[in-house]
Amino acid sequence: HTFPQGHWEKVIQVVASDSFEIAVPSRNHIVSEPGKNVTLTCQLPQKGPIQQVTWEKIQPHQIDLLTSCNLSQGKGYASKYQRQILSNCSLGMTSSFIVMPHVMASDSGLYRCCFKASTEDNGTLETIAMRLTVTDGKTDNQYTLFVAGGAVSLLLFVVLITTVTVISYKRRRSQKKLFKDSCDAQKKAANNYRNPDSTNQSSDGAREDIYVNYPAFSQRPKTRI
Repeated sequence: HTFPQGHWEKVIQVVASDSFEIAVPSRNHIVSEPGKNVTLTCQLPQKGPIQQVTWEKIQPHQIDLLTSCNLSQGKGYASKYQRQILSNCSLGMTSSFIVMPHVMASDSGLYRCCFKASTEDNGTLETIAMRLTVTDGKTDNQYTLFVAGGAVSLLLFVVLITTVTVISYKRRRSQKKLFKDSCDAQKKAANNYRNPDSTNQSSDGAREDIYVNYPAFSQRPKTRI
């Protein structure tokens, strides 16, 4: 009669404090700067009536109750959490949120929104985990310096590669020019060299006049004796 649907089971895993970690989707990871107001929001499931909504902060050594809202009464209950937390609680609300004004680095951590269904659904619990990271000024400056240093290093590397490429190109070009000049000088010297046994001919192939010395002969007929 107490459990008409049979026995209930729940598996509990115990982990060490230094190994405590819960995977959170990237869309549920919020990063903020110190001093700003941060709002964590979760949508209520639409598959059934919700009786209670609670917000908690999960730490390795303890779980702190932040707020609790009874949707059937539209009434919220304050907690003894040392941090000021603002939240909503009303009949028919479709989402729940908490507001942390002027966040600090100590506010970083894991938060979860817990939904408890009505007694007709056997008090089913569902949770949505969120992670808040509050950065400090030193981290921002270090990150900025790291990014700037990386950009400067990349620029210097590009300039170095460009300089080496230009010097190498000019050196190869100078070597090619020197080799070409040497070849041209050798060709010019070969063209200016004259073989003593060869006949001197003009470069255009034209014939030259040749003059020969020969004795003059008399035109008178010889007298016969």
